[in-house]
Amino acid sequence: MEIKSFIKSSQIAWGTEWKSRKFRWSLLGGLLFFTIFPLNAPEYFQWIQQRPGRLLDDWVLENIPAMNVSMPIFSIIYFSVLYLIGSLAPHPKRFLWFVWAFNLETLFRFACIFWVALEPPIGLVDLHDPVAEAFIYGENMPITKDLFFSGHTATMVFAAYFLPNKQSRWVALGLTLIIMALLAIQHVHYTIDILAAPLATIISIILSKKLLKSLGLF
Repeated sequence: MEIKSFIKSSQIAWGTEWKSRKFRWSLLGGLLFFTIFPLNAPEYFQWIQQRPGRLLDDWVLENIPAMNVSMPIFSIIYFSVLYLIGSLAPHPKRFLWFVWAFNLETLFRFACIFWVALEPPIGLVDLHDPVAEAFIYGENMPITKDLFFSGHTATMVFAAYFLPNKQSRWVALGLTLIIMALLAIQHVHYTIDILAAPLATIISIILSKKLLKSLGLF
């Protein structure tokens, strides 16, 4: 009964919003904009991987033994993303906001990686992300220099912010802190990469809402 109610409420909400031409074009534009990144990302990240960068001193990583914790990292992130998308199904305007916030955060991240050239942290344990390798990084070489800032942390911040009820947001926030710790344990990011991600994500969320408000969608 709850599933039927969930599906029905989602259909009603989307049916109502879809009548708005402004909403339709904003959503389709956001989804189209999102597809641009996978089309151009492999060449970009292959170039990033080959350019020289700066090796940072990181007191936190120096005092944490490096371990492979890929499985819990991906289990938490992929479950959280799927749960977030499902939770946003009855909330089309909130979903639209999430789409544009994610696009803006991705733009920020591409720009930051371009301007902040870094070498991988000492002791890095390769983190093989099957989704990123298939759609973003390409298959020519492993990517370890997409460092500033952490996309995995940013994804979890989105979940912690956009989930529709308070209890699930608190759970997502706890999982975000766990992911941040696991990324440090695996040495795939500097501490500054991990700590900067929430700030960049919140800025993206705020700016995207201002953009949608200016278009009369909020």
